[in-house]
Amino acid sequence: MSIIGKAKKAKLDLAVYEFAGDLPSESYASTEYELSTVDDTDSVRRFFGDDSEWRDRYFEYLNDEYVGMVLHEGDDVMSYGWILTPESKRAPRALPDSICGEDWYWLFDARTMPEYSGQGLFKEINRVRTEWILERDPDATIYTDTGVDNVARYGIESSQFEPCGTMSLFRFELPGTPLWKWSRWNRHTEHPAMPE
Repeated sequence: MSIIGKAKKAKLDLAVYEFAGDLPSESYASTEYELSTVDDTDSVRRFFGDDSEWRDRYFEYLNDEYVGMVLHEGDDVMSYGWILTPESKRAPRALPDSICGEDWYWLFDARTMPEYSGQGLFKEINRVRTEWILERDPDATIYTDTGVDNVARYGIESSQFEPCGTMSLFRFELPGTPLWKWSRWNRHTEHPAMPE
């Protein structure tokens, strides 16, 4: 197989959102939880240490100066998400590097564990991350995104984010070389219909 045949290629079509609401003071969650910030290697090990792939990825996130937040019961993760800040060194794989040249915050890599789904925790992890940002910077510009065919769009829109166009991101990576990314963000493109 040629080296080009070993390349990893991907095209992502993303729906982009901007925070444009009033942050609700009450939780979206229908269950109790503890909230922790993931900002050092000990907290990564505590919440993600059982899975070496995720643990190593989140160590890289710390090196890139992202901030993580976890909703949990004891050491059991319920939901989590990460924040790119103006101090972050580079963009994560699924976002264009150009967003690091701006004075923005970007919510990314959020997930609710399947056993905790249906309890409002995805909206809640969006709320607590947004709250953390606004306490730090009351005039912050905050974005998030998801695949245009991802049902997470419902949770994003119902947690005070409004559509802000679509983004196409192309990734190309050869073994042993840095990842190359190209993107186009059309802020005025309407989002496609919501997925079912």
